[in-house]
This record gives sequence, structure tokens and C-alpha cells, in this order.
Amino acid sequence: MVKLTIERICADMCDYYRGFHSIEGPGAMVYVPMAEEKDSMFYLDLDCLMNALNDFNSRDMAGPAEIMQKAIVRSETVDPKKEALFIIQDEKHMALIHYKLDNETGEFMAM
Repeated sequence: MVKLTIERICADMCDYYRGFHSIEGPGAMVYVPMAEEKDSMFYLDLDCLMNALNDFNSRDMAGPAEIMQKAIVRSETVDPKKEALFIIQDEKHMALIHYKLDNETGEFMAM
């Protein structure tokens, strides 16, 4: 059930991802379900992802730093017409989702 919910959220957010990617360049769409509505979704471009990586490293937060490192690498190769990159974060966990569109269906891949 959780996987289906996440897939639905990602499918709905693909248009937003493409729009931000075309304006801001490579990056990842971040969804924070427990945040206030105005702060629940935002885009981190490549520079912001690198700043987040440096911040997590400086605070010895290995798990989130690893997610950011993978997001940086993947964001540089994403074709926004065929795929999107999302980070979903709650109080305890962060997940990187590389969402691939294939004949209008998404391939879910969480890290």
C-alpha cells in the first residue's frame, strides 16, 4: 500500500519536476509530507543538493549524505522527458526515488 501511494505521488509530481528542471536545471523534487503545506514540496537544483551534502557531512549524518550524493549523480543524467528524481523525507527517513516513465507507467525505485 505504501509503495502504491508513493508511486501515485511521484506520478502526480512529474509535471512539476519537468517544469522546475527546465527552469532551474538538474536537481530533485523534494516532498516532506509532515511539513506545512507551503513547505511540503520544493525543488533542489544541483547547487542546493551539493550544499545539502556538505551540510549533512559536516554534521556527521552519513545516511542523508549518502542520499544526497546519489541524488547529485543521478540528477546529472536524468532525461526529464522520460524520468524524474524525487527525495521523500519524513522525521525518521529519507528516500531517493528515480521514477521512470515507460508507456505512461512508472517504475518505482527507492534507495
